[in-house]
Amino acid sequence: MCKIEGEVRQTLFYNEENHYAVIKVSIIDTDCKEIIYGEPTMTICGFFPRFDKEERVRFFGNLKEHPKYGLQFDADRFERSFDYSKEGLIDYLSSDLFPGIGVKTAESIVETLGTNCIHDILNQPNILDDVPKMNDKKKQILVKTLHDNRQMETSLVWLYGFQISPKMAMKIIEHFHALSIDIIKDNPYVLMEEIEGIGFKRADEIALRIGFEKTHPYRIRAIVLYLIGEYMNKFGDTVISKSDLLDFTLTYLNNQENDVSKDAVSEQLDYLCEEGKIVLEGDELSLSFLDYAERAIATNLRSFVDKSDNSHPKDVVDALINELEAFQSIQYTDEQRKAIHTAIRSQFTIVTGGPGTGKTTVVSGIVQSYQRLFGIRRVIRLAAPTGKAAKRLQEATLQDATTIHKLLGYDFDGNFAYDKNHHIDADLIIIDEVSMLDVILASQLFQSLKASTKVVLVGDENQLPSVGPGQVLLDLIQSDLFDVVRLKQIHRQSVDSGIISLAYDVLNQQVSPYSFTEDKDTVFERVNDTLVAETIVKTIRHYMKQGYSLQDDIQVLVPIYKGMNGIDRLNSLIQERFNHHNSELKITYKEKTFQFQDKVMQLANQPEDGIMNGDIGFVSGIIEDKELIVNFSGNLVRYNVKDFDNLTLAYAISIHKSQGSEFPVVIVPFVRSYWMMLKRKLIYTAITRAKAHLHLLGDSYALQNGVNQLEVPRKTKLCRLLSVSTTQEEAHHLTIEDFMDE
Repeated sequence: MCKIEGEVRQTLFYNEENHYAVIKVSIIDTDCKEIIYGEPTMTICGFFPRFDKEERVRFFGNLKEHPKYGLQFDADRFERSFDYSKEGLIDYLSSDLFPGIGVKTAESIVETLGTNCIHDILNQPNILDDVPKMNDKKKQILVKTLHDNRQMETSLVWLYGFQISPKMAMKIIEHFHALSIDIIKDNPYVLMEEIEGIGFKRADEIALRIGFEKTHPYRIRAIVLYLIGEYMNKFGDTVISKSDLLDFTLTYLNNQENDVSKDAVSEQLDYLCEEGKIVLEGDELSLSFLDYAERAIATNLRSFVDKSDNSHPKDVVDALINELEAFQSIQYTDEQRKAIHTAIRSQFTIVTGGPGTGKTTVVSGIVQSYQRLFGIRRVIRLAAPTGKAAKRLQEATLQDATTIHKLLGYDFDGNFAYDKNHHIDADLIIIDEVSMLDVILASQLFQSLKASTKVVLVGDENQLPSVGPGQVLLDLIQSDLFDVVRLKQIHRQSVDSGIISLAYDVLNQQVSPYSFTEDKDTVFERVNDTLVAETIVKTIRHYMKQGYSLQDDIQVLVPIYKGMNGIDRLNSLIQERFNHHNSELKITYKEKTFQFQDKVMQLANQPEDGIMNGDIGFVSGIIEDKELIVNFSGNLVRYNVKDFDNLTLAYAISIHKSQGSEFPVVIVPFVRSYWMMLKRKLIYTAITRAKAHLHLLGDSYALQNGVNQLEVPRKTKLCRLLSVSTTQEEAHHLTIEDFMDE
């Protein structure tokens, strides 16, 4: 590698998308021996920002002979030369880039060291000892900032060349610091493991562009991790057989016209096991962080087993519940009384029940009973997995409720304030919608609890399990270690609800194509598959005329993304029909187009902006065709076009993504192309998202078929780790296509 320093004379080519540039410079200095002494200009290629004419820049790289354009300099990095005038240096050194260094200190530096001070300081930091009144702290700040700024600029431009957004590039640099380029060049796949928001496909794209072979050991390891992660995220299992993973990996690699042997893949899998990224037990494999999470849950919850509070006899608690009934003019069912009673006297209680069984009434009763018995000085925390669920819990109980992430002190850097060493200050914790808890969040929650904390988990065991791996609520219930109260009796105010009635018919598999009668809150409209999309548009218009908002009230729920009646096409159609007046106010990048006022959903946790996976907002601004502003319930978040991978239209969303939410109007299509995805719990979950109106449409036989299909139980280790035998689960018989396609 050699250096050329020169003044920019002309920009011959510049790509605004990836910042690749071809420029001509006048050579001022060089250590390239191949360049004839006195060569006046040189053509330089690389990834740079736009330079001003006559700007002085140092380039580092190698000479190459272009077959058409002759001798060129291929630059890996660059350094801008600064304005070496006295005034320019003083302005630069006293800028906000150098905290603690004001104008007087900057003047002293320049007066003492001269106008070549930047170069000299970078090469000999000790020369700052000659500057009067320059303390050690200021010296350290100055030297570090000079180094960081030059390296950062080079790193940013290099990363931009791979279509990485400025926000993501800064995240990478903040993580790897000055070694960003070196680390990524050595192994680009570290990005998928260490940088949230970068997956295998983006890391692989960088690796292949850098020159990695498709059969490189690093790539094989990355593919193994990618496939096991995809499998577990799609099916929710926390374990997979070794033979299945080897077969999936071989199929993936050799579909790309490679010739990789099973032994070669097995060798890299063994390496990942030795490195601790994958855990092998017998023939079962698990990602190490999932294995840790399940073990941590089991360890932490064992301390709650068989603990009870006998300080308040049964008759005292019964009398208190009677007082609550009289005060609130309500009548608890026997099941509800049992739930309140158990929660007061047990250390760890699970309350489960379907819609209309009064779970929220029970939570309110538990809180009020606890306060009356123990006094208002006791600390009570209420939480739920999503913001919407927490808001509903708060409105129903008149008690403060937060998301679980907020309860755990999740910060802008993606760290939790509470863990096994720092416990939450709470005497009673009640968690709602526990069916949504995956093993990762559950592990973080349970290790953050004090041994003395009374815990109540509330959820519907018949709903879909979590989007992420595991089935925490079901595993805890099936372990038979904890006090479980099932609420089965439907309250009078819910008996007349067509939505709730249909939900229980689905659970009991009592739905037939001829069982639908139009109800005041439930409709099934028989529609041919080819007319489903247009019927959804007509249905949305119908409810909008009744005063419901497409942004806030009406939600289309669909089980698949692709196809004529998939989420992607329906979103585009609804955008076109209902937001066409904003078609000029739009921004397009790759295959995604967002318009002003579009309803959108966040697809990944973004703690630095205070938003989480599944949050729904709307586009409130577009800036120069380069950025969006999205309003998430008053939280305004900026998106560069290169961040669009984390954003999608949300007029239609998946049923999984709807968990924890309720909508005044829910529209659910059922067509034969959904056949493989339709299962009883999926349908039940979709139906129970509706609050006021449920509009089903399509093929009633598709619905009936789905109701009769039971989900294959997830394969997890939690029950086993809690030392309780479980029924042997049916094995998955899958091909790689099952989890590589949406």
